[in-house]
Amino acid sequence: NLSDKSYNPGAIGNEISEAKNMMLTPHQYAEFARNDFQEKVFAIYLEYEKVLKEAGALDFDDLLSKTVELFKSSPEILIKWQDRLTHILVDEWQDTNKIQYLLVKLLVGQRGNITAVGDASQSIYSSRGADYKNINYLINDYKNIKVINLEQNYRSTQNILSAANFVISKNTTHPILKLWTEKKAGAKIKIYRAKSGLEEA
Repeated sequence: NLSDKSYNPGAIGNEISEAKNMMLTPHQYAEFARNDFQEKVFAIYLEYEKVLKEAGALDFDDLLSKTVELFKSSPEILIKWQDRLTHILVDEWQDTNKIQYLLVKLLVGQRGNITAVGDASQSIYSSRGADYKNINYLINDYKNIKVINLEQNYRSTQNILSAANFVISKNTTHPILKLWTEKKAGAKIKIYRAKSGLEEA
């Protein structure tokens, strides 16, 4: 009985999804609720979980969180999957979230056989709970990990890379790559503001 103008279903769904990706139960989420919107999300989150349970269903976020819960509560099942998945490769590591990092860590186990490819400067999914700091956590958690910086670029001209280097060099929260190319400087960068999507295309 809420107005969907004041309480957009999509926004509420995203809030619940983010809570699940942060491994927050409805009651844990309620501890962080600071305004009317979050109070309503808490009430809906509670009801949503009840409906899922009654239906014997999982949503997409549950596929991750319930797997982590299963692995933590049933070591024999975790060992089965660690023996089956002996080497883990994750692409776009900068776009992993907290629950994904924990799942990977559980699967990797004591073997430490993990390869991750990522660039913190290219993280674009923070709105979905992605945490580029997972790159730093990876380096801290796996002391023997070998870091290979892929800094040569084969696509862009040096003018483009120099501009990108200038912008990302201001970041202090993660390792910065020094991008370079064997290509020529290329055309100078121009700023163009399109008046419409069609004009931009």
